[in-house]
Amino acid sequence: MRGSVATEKKRLRGEFDRLLGQKDFFDLIGRSATLRSHFESFIQEIATPLAGRCLVSFIPFSTEPQVQVERESQDEPYRVAYVRIEDWPSRSMSARQARRDLPGQWEDIEIPGGKRIFQPMDAQPRCALEQVGVVLVPGLAFARNGARLGRGAGFYDRFLIEHSHALRVGVAFSDQVLDSLPEDPHDQRMDILLTDAGVVRMNSYGEWEKHGIIQSRAT
Repeated sequence: MRGSVATEKKRLRGEFDRLLGQKDFFDLIGRSATLRSHFESFIQEIATPLAGRCLVSFIPFSTEPQVQVERESQDEPYRVAYVRIEDWPSRSMSARQARRDLPGQWEDIEIPGGKRIFQPMDAQPRCALEQVGVVLVPGLAFARNGARLGRGAGFYDRFLIEHSHALRVGVAFSDQVLDSLPEDPHDQRMDILLTDAGVVRMNSYGEWEKHGIIQSRAT
């Protein structure tokens, strides 16, 4: 069974890599703008339990939804933070406070496979574990039950297990959402899907909305 899951994941990664690579630039920008409007509406919905805590995002690749968590007015009801790779062999990441609209907080690094990514510098303040309220999670594909297909390195699964109390928001275009996906036991599911078609709430969202924390998922 495990071999068939791995085979199907590999096939789907190739399929969605091609799908994202073939997206029209103007279509991507337009749909990203629509996704951002849904994000802003959702933030208003969860502003109270999120207030003063870290919302942890990612720097998207050029083929991914261009989500923007900084406001020009800098009046977000949360602390803006991004993931930083701490150690590639152990697949570990941290959450660091940083803003894309402020200079001097970022570094450009090369990761295996020849890709380059931007991430917060090591000098940027860490978000303490209890400060992390929401994590935005990229993916090649998601399922309607919250399952996620990542790129296979395992960084986000480890990060989400460590931050099990936080709300998990999968970010994707609507054509990246399937009825189901193959899953391994260690794969972590989302609580929210944020797409250009809207917001889908599921799994532990109700618990987080009520308490601002997900105790039932704590390890």
